[in-house]
Amino acid sequence: MPITIKSDQENGENIPNKSPFSGIGKSFKSKIDSVKEYEIIEDNEDIQNDFFYGMPFGLNYNEYVNAQKLKTSLINKYQDKELSEVIEGSENDTSFGKVFTINQEMKLDLKKFSREKAKEKMLSELRLIYGIGDTKKKYLRGRGYYTIEDLVHHPNFSKEAKYCVDLIESMDTKKIMDTISHWLSKSDELVYCCSGFHEKEDFVFFDIETLGLFNRPIILIGLAKFNGENLSINQYFLRDLEQEPAALNQFLSHIGPNTVLVSYNGKSFDVPYIRERLSYYGMFGLSERTHFDMLHFSRRAWRNKYPNCRLVTLEKYLFGIERHDDVPSALVPEFYETYLRTGNIGPVIPIIEHNRQDLITLTNIFSKLYEEWSQ
Repeated sequence: MPITIKSDQENGENIPNKSPFSGIGKSFKSKIDSVKEYEIIEDNEDIQNDFFYGMPFGLNYNEYVNAQKLKTSLINKYQDKELSEVIEGSENDTSFGKVFTINQEMKLDLKKFSREKAKEKMLSELRLIYGIGDTKKKYLRGRGYYTIEDLVHHPNFSKEAKYCVDLIESMDTKKIMDTISHWLSKSDELVYCCSGFHEKEDFVFFDIETLGLFNRPIILIGLAKFNGENLSINQYFLRDLEQEPAALNQFLSHIGPNTVLVSYNGKSFDVPYIRERLSYYGMFGLSERTHFDMLHFSRRAWRNKYPNCRLVTLEKYLFGIERHDDVPSALVPEFYETYLRTGNIGPVIPIIEHNRQDLITLTNIFSKLYEEWSQ
């Protein structure tokens, strides 16, 4: 479901708001106002074959130039437009101030392991028992020990087998994931299988957009949750930097006692980043909980099949989707800072769409891994 574009007749007024954090972000914004944007340097071979001053890390010359052209066209297209005129969203009041909120629903189901199938796959892996490697596993199977349950009656492995059977039956996801990671790998398909111990409504798929790699504000938090065969997408966009606490609070409002997190590189980036920003505001932190990072599983499943395991690359090869007018992640800060400096909403439109598409692709990758490993 694409973002709904409203007609020119559907005008919306945006009323300035005050929050307990209204003073936060002003000094940061003043720094942005004084910073000169990246310059587009003339096209020549020396520049194209090397880094040039101001080039964001991870972008080649053509990507950078194309992004600048996109930004210019967006500024022209959305001149004198308000965000509420263009995107179907609203400024919501929270206990931490206001934040621009976008809610969408789309028809989409989630494919996942059942509890019984997950247990079956784990119990068939003899290497979860101390002292059993590939050679011993082959030897035991040749003598009729095909599952961990069979080993309960083995003279040497009985005790460890009983413990492992009880552990798997307990469906204690964290302990089981730790055990599998210890004996096999953190990216092993059996770690992914642990997702079968949870209802699909428990999963929170999330992604953030930031102004840098650390110690800078989060400008957009997106999350998606399943409700039956519908995927509900919620995005919290900062119209101004002082709205960051409200966005963080709204994100936390979706986290319940049974919540399981799903991300793409979220263990290394998104979760630590959110915790740092919560700490900055003295807000209650994001507690430890079960977390499935699709980046690690994707590398295990497809690293030898596709050029890389970037989300947009897998999106192209797995689902036939190619993004157009997409802002590169490395330029999200520049696009947002242009919006803050000029008040023109054009540069942030593709950021919101980029985040929404990331969430949809994340859920599709989750289902695709099930198809890959359910055989």
